[in-house]
Amino acid sequence: MMDKFANFVLAHPRLITFFIFVLVVLAALPASKIRTDFDLENFYPDTDPTVQSYRYLEEEFGRDDNIIMVGFKDSTFFTKEGLLQLKQIVDSVKQIPLVEDVRSVWSAEEMVNNNGSLTFDPFLDEDSLAHSLSSAKANITQDPFAAGFFIDEGAQTTAFYIEIEEENNTYETRNALINELNSILESYPETDFKITGIPYFRNQYVNTLNGEVIFYISFSSVLIIILLWYLYRSISGVIIPMLIVWFTVLFTVAAITLTGGYLEIMSSTIAPILLCVGVADSIHMISKFDDAIQNGFEKSKAILEMLLTLGSATFLTSITTAIGFGTLITSSVVPMKRFGLYTALGVLIAYTITILFLPAIIKITKIDRVFKENGGRLYTWIAEKLSLLSIFNRRYFKTISISAILICGLIGLGMFKLNVNGRVFDDVSRSSVLIQDSNFFSEELAPAFPLEFVIDTKVESGITDPRLLNKVDQFQAHLLSYPEIKRATSFTTLIKELHETMAPDKAELSTIPNNPALLSQYLLLLEITGNDVLSRVTDFDYQKLRIAAQTEDAGSMRINEIRASIEEYISSNFVEEEIDVLITGSTILSANLVGKMVYSLASSIGLAFICISILMAFLFKDLKMVLISLIPNIMPLVLIAGIMGILGIDIKPSTAVIFTIAFGIAVDDTIHYLARFRIELKRGLDIQEALEITTQKTGRAIIITSFILLAGFGTLITSAFTSTTLMGILVAATILFAVIADLIVLPSLFYWLNPKLKDIRAKN
Repeated sequence: MMDKFANFVLAHPRLITFFIFVLVVLAALPASKIRTDFDLENFYPDTDPTVQSYRYLEEEFGRDDNIIMVGFKDSTFFTKEGLLQLKQIVDSVKQIPLVEDVRSVWSAEEMVNNNGSLTFDPFLDEDSLAHSLSSAKANITQDPFAAGFFIDEGAQTTAFYIEIEEENNTYETRNALINELNSILESYPETDFKITGIPYFRNQYVNTLNGEVIFYISFSSVLIIILLWYLYRSISGVIIPMLIVWFTVLFTVAAITLTGGYLEIMSSTIAPILLCVGVADSIHMISKFDDAIQNGFEKSKAILEMLLTLGSATFLTSITTAIGFGTLITSSVVPMKRFGLYTALGVLIAYTITILFLPAIIKITKIDRVFKENGGRLYTWIAEKLSLLSIFNRRYFKTISISAILICGLIGLGMFKLNVNGRVFDDVSRSSVLIQDSNFFSEELAPAFPLEFVIDTKVESGITDPRLLNKVDQFQAHLLSYPEIKRATSFTTLIKELHETMAPDKAELSTIPNNPALLSQYLLLLEITGNDVLSRVTDFDYQKLRIAAQTEDAGSMRINEIRASIEEYISSNFVEEEIDVLITGSTILSANLVGKMVYSLASSIGLAFICISILMAFLFKDLKMVLISLIPNIMPLVLIAGIMGILGIDIKPSTAVIFTIAFGIAVDDTIHYLARFRIELKRGLDIQEALEITTQKTGRAIIITSFILLAGFGTLITSAFTSTTLMGILVAATILFAVIADLIVLPSLFYWLNPKLKDIRAKN
């Protein structure tokens, strides 16, 4: 079959080249329309219980992730001039399109008992501001709904909250809103505004991400071009591999757009991965073409030899690499599923372009050899050192094999120190403005991370049971016993404040009314006022009540510990009630996501190992060969896991994906080596001769592609995202481990285990 394909390519090189360039033009439009988004809810399938719980909260009380928080600290804030300036700012922000509401200290209201009637009066009145400032300050800093939310205890820090229209809460609309907000705030240069909130973070994250994707594609391309020129010293040696990877990225991005996908926290790394990994096929095939020319083949024969020898082998490496990423399709985490699908697709696209475009362009141009003899010394130096390495492997194979296994085992012990832990703002550097602004709210007011509870009594007016409300009040006090949880308000908070306002004498005896009839009367009073405070803490039928807590970005490990402790408290203290207590919120979404992503990756990598083991067994029909082929792929993963554990680097979505990338790289090199080794065996060589030729010829291509991978992934170290920086460092380390495993450990294992491989040599 490869014979027919090779002859077709040689017969129609211009047609193939023209067809590829037409596809490039057609792919440019959809690729240019790629969009980016970051929504935790979209990480889960619709049937996931975590998402269903979150949507239950949304349906009953609205979303908890559509608020942008703006705050500042100023010792002169609570003066007439300071408050009027804040009002001016808030009024300007209210005029921004798609802003549903803006709440600030000017929105804060106190309950007033007017001869048995209830009214809600603003704490601040513009007309009487001068003479009522002192009492307003005292009252507002004591109000449970305003204190720690709109204002701090010392009245030096304040914040206002911008609610975005839910139906228009998209990346594009948020960007426009944030730009207008910044324009307004810039009119007050003397004030150091701090901005946070999940929608704000999402957009700033995406904006930084978009810039970095473009930067890394550009920077990596420049570094790879420089390296290719240094290695080959020929224009064709630079242009051909670069065109192949650029076309690969273009077609993959176009495919993402055409299938309704978009760039997100994981798929945004596809382009840099394909840029680095995609060049490997062309390097291996170019090396084979040059070898054929050096052995006296004329150009067409050399192309034919390249396709016949490496066409199937390169297909095999592409399939195994695609399997490494493709197994992520089994994940329950939607972005991980997409990442696996699109990266696997990109790998196959890279192979298709390479196998078509490379021989066609060589055929129709005057290229007679890609590597120039008068070119860089590194190319020749690599060949010389690989010859010496072959001798070293043959002489010390047992020492090498045992030492490698022992070193890998010792370092691998560090993996037992690994923790699965991730934060909502995990990808962003702790020193960034985003994190510093978020910390400002945690330190001065309350954190920006919602932890929500919905208590469903299952009966209409069920929340008017005083016994239940006392338990809820105790539950709130329990929540605040966790140092990470800074604030909690609920229907109970509202009733306690109302009881103190309407019946202060009784409130001294019992902060919560112990009479259901009185509770019902209080609800009627609240309804009559028309104030929307009730809708924030209970539903229309008074069947459910909401507890809104705010917690620090403590990390998924700690959040899950807190959640487990809270669930234990609920099961012990609400055991007599026929009620459901739902724990949800964006913080829970994030914490659940970390575990799901990590365990999905682990199972996917395990599945990939099984698939590749089956493939190796099919190719070599020898159990020793399966073991020999797996060890070099396991070693880099074990070493990276051990190093991460020793250095205290947590397993989280951004670092867990490193193992998939590392596996894909390691497998690619191993399969290239084994495929060439198999070809040499079929030609009648014994194991020693086949290993020496494979190490010298394929080893050269492995080293060159590894240099390119190091250049490509090395650029990630400069990222503004901590996770991306770690990815660059750890993947670079993995590449080095993979080269050592494939060029030193792999051939040593052949000498040590000495597989018979009679079937392969018999087919010669």
